[in-house]
Amino acid sequence: MQAKELQLPQGLRRLIKGSDFAENTLGCSSAVVLHVKDKNSYLKIAPYNEIEPLAYEAAVLEWLEGKLPVPKVHYYERWQDKEYLLISEIPGIDCSSEVHRAVPEAMVRSLAEGLQLMHSLDITGCPFDQTIQVKLEKARLNIERGLVDAENLEDEYLGQDPRELYGLVLATKPTVEDLVFTHGDYCFPNVIVHDGKLSGFIDLGRAGVSDRYQDLALAVRSFRHNSYSEKWVEFFLEVYGVERLDQAKIDFFILLDEFF
Repeated sequence: MQAKELQLPQGLRRLIKGSDFAENTLGCSSAVVLHVKDKNSYLKIAPYNEIEPLAYEAAVLEWLEGKLPVPKVHYYERWQDKEYLLISEIPGIDCSSEVHRAVPEAMVRSLAEGLQLMHSLDITGCPFDQTIQVKLEKARLNIERGLVDAENLEDEYLGQDPRELYGLVLATKPTVEDLVFTHGDYCFPNVIVHDGKLSGFIDLGRAGVSDRYQDLALAVRSFRHNSYSEKWVEFFLEVYGVERLDQAKIDFFILLDEFF
């Protein structure tokens, strides 16, 4: 596929004129993600969504530049009914790749140390609020707009009415938040490892200040989704530094993520 085959804003078209694309189908996002090979970049194209716009991710990446290993924003524009985000490629292979199964200890260590690094970021003046109350309001809006698919939930919730599940999430809401800078979707495909070491983080459209268990919970779930045994979950938590696991928060944040 080439740029001329796509409907693109003029500025973006000039920037990637003559480039070839390959679609990246990994992940569950509604965005189309294209690998712009000769530019060592990725292009995200998504219908405008006021709840989770690509503009938010672009702003997060620009704020994180120089703070964490994240993609550089080359271009962003909202044009017609879509958003376009061109970002640099992080070298390496994401943690969901079969390549890492040959050396799981190195991958899991990188995953844990990467989360330590992210959570150690100074959140003073951080403009990105992803605290529980903010997430609950976004979840409510997603339900109202019919954006929560009851047939695409975790096995234990499959087919249940999203409104009933929302009642459950409200009933199990933690009373205290341990606030840090969070990724928001800290799962295997969103962490890149190169030569056995953390290389960077991608897909930060839900990043911001939240409880650290927002990331710990989705990381634990990702071990299950990627068929890693419980011993690797324990190793991950040990390297990260969890002394006593708060299972109630793990369950809450996994449930909350069902609405996104």
